Amino acid sequence: MELDVVQADELVEKLPSVIVENILRELSKNDAWQKVANKFKDKGENIMSDRYKMNNSSPERELLNNLMNKYPLKVKTLQFILEQCQIYDALRIINTNDPAQILEPVKDTLYLVPLGGNLTLHVKVNGSPFPEIQWYFKGSPLVGKTSPVLVLENISIRDIGEYTCKIKQGLRSELTSPKCIVNVKGTPPRISTELSDVHIKENEDLTLSFEAIGYPEPKCFRWFKNGNNIVVTEIPQLRIQGADVNNAGEYCCEASNPFGSCTTRTAVVKVQEAIMMCPAEIQIIEQPTANRVYYADDWMYLTCKVRCSKDVKFVCFLNNKVLTGNDNVLTTSSSVNQHSCLLIYRLTEEQMEKENLKQLCFKFEIDGQVMSDDVRVEVKTRAIKKPLTARNKWALLIGNSHYQELDPLPGSRKDIHIVKKNFKELGFRVCMFSDLNRSAIQNGVKKLASFIQEGDYVTFFYAGHGIHNNGKDYIIPVDARMKYVSRPQNVCLEEQYISFDECISHVWITNVLQKHEPALIFSIYDSCRKMKQKFERYQSNSSEDSFQIASKNSFTLFATSENYEAFERKSVDISVLVDTLQNVMTHKISVQNLSSKVLEKFDSLGETEGEQVPKVCGDLALPRSLADPSHPRGIDESECGVLKKWEQFASGRGRIQHTISLGDVRIEESIYWNIEAPKDGVTWIISNCLPLTINLSQTTTSKMQGMNVLVKLQTGIELLQVSKKLNGSLSIQFLVHHLQDLKDHLHVELYFTYEGQHYKQEMLVETPAISQQFYRGNQID
Repeated sequence: MELDVVQADELVEKLPSVIVENILRELSKNDAWQKVANKFKDKGENIMSDRYKMNNSSPERELLNNLMNKYPLKVKTLQFILEQCQIYDALRIINTNDPAQILEPVKDTLYLVPLGGNLTLHVKVNGSPFPEIQWYFKGSPLVGKTSPVLVLENISIRDIGEYTCKIKQGLRSELTSPKCIVNVKGTPPRISTELSDVHIKENEDLTLSFEAIGYPEPKCFRWFKNGNNIVVTEIPQLRIQGADVNNAGEYCCEASNPFGSCTTRTAVVKVQEAIMMCPAEIQIIEQPTANRVYYADDWMYLTCKVRCSKDVKFVCFLNNKVLTGNDNVLTTSSSVNQHSCLLIYRLTEEQMEKENLKQLCFKFEIDGQVMSDDVRVEVKTRAIKKPLTARNKWALLIGNSHYQELDPLPGSRKDIHIVKKNFKELGFRVCMFSDLNRSAIQNGVKKLASFIQEGDYVTFFYAGHGIHNNGKDYIIPVDARMKYVSRPQNVCLEEQYISFDECISHVWITNVLQKHEPALIFSIYDSCRKMKQKFERYQSNSSEDSFQIASKNSFTLFATSENYEAFERKSVDISVLVDTLQNVMTHKISVQNLSSKVLEKFDSLGETEGEQVPKVCGDLALPRSLADPSHPRGIDESECGVLKKWEQFASGRGRIQHTISLGDVRIEESIYWNIEAPKDGVTWIISNCLPLTINLSQTTTSKMQGMNVLVKLQTGIELLQVSKKLNGSLSIQFLVHHLQDLKDHLHVELYFTYEGQHYKQEMLVETPAISQQFYRGNQID
C-alpha cells in the first residue's frame, strides 16, 4: 500500500490521524514505547508520568502527547527518535519520500574471529519510509534477520563466508550492501593421536601414521629418521613398500601450518631380516617418492633400492640432466644383496628465480640398464611464519629474606627489585611480594592465576630458601618451623630440616598457573636445592599435586643443580644468578636460548668452581621470548576485563590534608601514599610494601623556635614512630611491609609540643586493595 507523503519539517500534531494511530499501534507492540521513555531517562529527562493511568489513557499516547507538549515535535525529529530506539516498524509508517541509501559499510570488509568467538555486523541505512532489511549469507536469506544489526555467536567453521544486507523501499530498486567477509583466525597444529612403534618383517609394507589438528588444517608433514629429514608429505602418513632392514630406526614427524608446528613422539621401527636367494638381474624393490609440492630452501630426500647379487652403479637425473656433485649429495650403501641410493637435494630461492624453475623431475639409472619411475614435484616458496605474540604478560616475584627460624637472606629482596625493572621494561604486569608465609604464597599464586587467560605469558620468580627431594623442588615460606626428632633414652635433638608440610612444591605452583592454558609459563627458582633426608613421620602433604601438567608451554630455570647450593655475589649483595640473568633478560631471544646463555656465562665465570651449576627443564614447544609483543583482546580492556580488574587490585594511592593552629603558628599537614606510580595509564608493579610520606610545613607571624614533633604509625602488625624537630618544613617517610596481612586502616598519630602546649592529631589511612583482597582471612579459591 502506498503511504501518504508528509513533509519532514511538518509538526507531528498536524499529521493525518490515520498515520498517528498507526504509529501508536506500533509503539504499543511489545511495549516499544518504553524504549523511547528509557532513552530520554538515560539523558536525565523523565518524559513519562503516571497521569495516563488515572486518565485511562494508553502509555504510548501519553508518551507522544508529552513529546509534542515538550517540543515543537517535527516529523524528522520523531524519525530520529524512532531510529535511535530501533523501532523500525513505526518508522516505516512515516513517508517523507526520501530515497533509501546504504551509508555503512562503504566497502567490502574482512573480519578475523577466533573459533567460538562472537561478532556483531552493522548496516547503516536511511530513507523514508524506512526500508525493509534482509541479511544474506552466501547468497541465501537468513530467516528472521531483518534488523540493521546481525549478531553472530559462538562462531564455527560453518559461519565462514560472505554476509550481505539487502534493503527494499516500496517500488524502488533493491540495494545490496558491500560484503562482510568473516573468517576464522589460524591456530598452530597439535598432535591428537600419536605415532606408534612398528615391528614388521622384511619386504612387508611399513606404514606410520598419526593425527594432528589445527586451523587451517596442516598440510605439510616433515618426516625424520634418526634425526635426519627424509621426506615431506601432504598427509600425516608415511608408507614404504617392501621395507628392508635399512628402514629400521627411530622416526618422528613435524606437522606445520602457517601459524606454527608440532612434533610427534619418536616411534621405533624394527624390521626382521628375511633370508632368501637373490637373482643376478636388477630388481627395483623401492621406487623413489616425494611429496608433489616442494618448497625452495628445504631439503629433499629421494631413495631408490634394488636387489641384485652383484654390485651396481647409480646415476641420478634432474630434468633429463645428470646431477653433479655440486648440485647434490648422492650416497650409496649395500647390505645382503640389496643396494640403496640416497639423494639429498636442496634448491635455493635464488636458484629457483634465476633458472625460472617451476617443476622438477628426478629419476635414477642403475648400471645403465634399468630406469626408476619419474618423480615430479612442483616448486613453491614458503610463506613467512607469523611472529609469536602474547595476549597479556604477567609476572609474580617473591623474595623471602627474613625467616623466623632460618638464616636471613638479605639479597633476596634486592634480587626481586632488580628483575622487576627488567620485567617492567619487557611489558609485564608485575606482582612483587617480599617475606611471605605459606598462606600468603598460596594466595599470591592463586591471585595471579585469576588474571591469566589463554594465550598469556606468565613468569614466576622466587628468591629464598629451598630444598629438593625425590625429583621435586620446594620453596620455604618465612614462617616454616624446624622439626624435632626424639631419639632413644628420650634425648631430644634438633632436626636440621623443614617438614614438607611447611613448604610449597613447584609442581603445585605450575599447575595452578596452568589452569587457563597460558601460552608460556617461565619459572625461575633462585634457591638452594640441597637434598632432604626422608623421615617417615614427616610425609609430604597427600593433597599436593603428584605430577606437573604437560601442555608444551612451560620452561624452568633453576639457579643450581640437585643437591647443590646457590650463592650470592658478596660485592654487590645479589645472587650470582640474578647478576648473570639481568644482562641478557631483555634480549629478543627464546627462553630456551636465554637459559642457555645463562649456563654459558656461568661456565665462563668460574667463580663458583662447579659448586653452583644452573639447570633447565621443560616441555616448551615453540621458541617464545619474554620480549615477544603483547596484543590484549578487546574484552581484556573492557569494564569487566582482566586489565580493569588489575587496576582495581592495584588501587593503593591517596592523599589526606589538614591544617591546625597552635597559637600564632599555622601547620599544614599532608599525608600521601602510592604503591607504584602508573606509567602511560598502566600500573605495572603491585607490591606488598607501601611507601607513606608525611609532609609538615609551618607559618607564623612572629619569630619562633623549633617545634617538637612525634609521629606514630600503627599498622596492626607493628608500631613505627619517628621524633623530629619542625623548623619551617619537614618530610617523614615510612615503608609499610606485609600489606597482605593488614586487616584494618593505618592509624597515624601526630604529637606537637610548642611553648608548653601539646596537641594531638589522629588520622586514618585507608588500606590498599591488596590488603582487602589478599590477607589470609580472605583466601582466594
